[in-house]
Amino acid sequence: MFLPLYDFRRGFIRLFRMSNLLKEFKSEIHKLDLSKTERYWLEQVNFEIDNESLSIFVGSDFVKSSIEKKLYKKIKKTFNISTGFKECVFVLDKNMKKDFQAYEFEEKNEDLLKNQEEIKKVQPDLSVFDEMFVGSSNNLSVTAAKNVVKDPGGRFNPLFVYGSPGVGKTHLLKTIEKAHPSSFYIDSESFLDSYIQGIKNKDIDIFKSKIRSVEILLVDDIQFFMGKKGVSEELFHTINYFLNNQKAVVLVSDQKPNKLLGFPDRLISRILNGLVTDIEKPDEEMFLKAIEKANVEQGGYLLSKEEIKKISGLRVDSFRDINGIVNQLLINKQTGKGNFDYIKELISVSKSGFVESVGPDQILDYVSKVFQVDKNLISSKNRTSKVNESRRLFASLARKHTDLSLNQIGLYLGGRSHSTVLSYIDKSKDSPLVIKEINNFDSSLSIKEVG
Repeated sequence: MFLPLYDFRRGFIRLFRMSNLLKEFKSEIHKLDLSKTERYWLEQVNFEIDNESLSIFVGSDFVKSSIEKKLYKKIKKTFNISTGFKECVFVLDKNMKKDFQAYEFEEKNEDLLKNQEEIKKVQPDLSVFDEMFVGSSNNLSVTAAKNVVKDPGGRFNPLFVYGSPGVGKTHLLKTIEKAHPSSFYIDSESFLDSYIQGIKNKDIDIFKSKIRSVEILLVDDIQFFMGKKGVSEELFHTINYFLNNQKAVVLVSDQKPNKLLGFPDRLISRILNGLVTDIEKPDEEMFLKAIEKANVEQGGYLLSKEEIKKISGLRVDSFRDINGIVNQLLINKQTGKGNFDYIKELISVSKSGFVESVGPDQILDYVSKVFQVDKNLISSKNRTSKVNESRRLFASLARKHTDLSLNQIGLYLGGRSHSTVLSYIDKSKDSPLVIKEINNFDSSLSIKEVG
């Protein structure tokens, strides 16, 4: 059946008009002042105009979501201005195959990509290391860090720094970040969250691009990746990328590499192939420098020479201890209380003893000795009563005295699940023997003579 000539002509005119409107719309939208990111996403869609409505064809929900966030308002406004129409609808067309490039699309990181060449030309500023307190406890780590800043991807790659909490590991990473213009610091929690969100939102390449776009990557507290296979594998591939592209990686942990249970063997091998160094507790010289600096900042009125001499020999376990002492001295000054009683108390505590910090290996040694059970047996599949009791004691003490999660405690017990570890802890409450040994362990930590 043939259409009447009038209807045919009207349809042809309408089609011709829609075609012209589409050309005009496309012309106007390409004239817009769009960022590099916005132009990239614009290339991922097709447009059609029908029935006074703009159809935006996309190949996936991910593209639709990105267009909605970055371009939809501009598209709708341009469509309205150029055609007089307002309605815009998305149409999912899975036949649209687009090869997505793995780079960061966020605006804040686009600036980093734009200025990458300029950044490379900027010389690192090693003078920021002068702000650190350097002594025998951290000299090797600081020297290695300076080498990384001067020649990223050269020697000492990857650089692995370990030490107890509060000794200045994070401060060292922050100093490296401040010294080199193309560096990026990320703590373990942010790394893990970004990785999980990347998997969940199917845009993991955005996360990868962000951390791989710099010359020096700084990752803090990687011990919290223990037992997390996916993120530790991602860390391995990230390290490989940096090594293969003559870029530097600096990793920080409160555990030695061989104590990072649950990490892939090849990741540990990569770490050991670089430089492993530790930061120890601040020595007497570093403590004295910190006190003298605080005194200078207060115009010399925080402490007298005699008071500085009195506290110069105090034992401190971390820079957090030092900051705590300085803060108390500042409060004493501001309130007019004076430092006599406080300094007297500090000296008394230092002479009498100190509370010892505890690690999982120390707890394992204690449990092995108490039950006369070999440490390897504790992590084995053996289910005898004595071995199970030793596991309950270890789980309870590790939960009480360390920052290890239930999964991480389970790794020390032969890879047992968090629910099994929780069961050990619950059952220990009904065991007089375990309760007794928990109390004995706590008592042994309370005060220890300082040599």
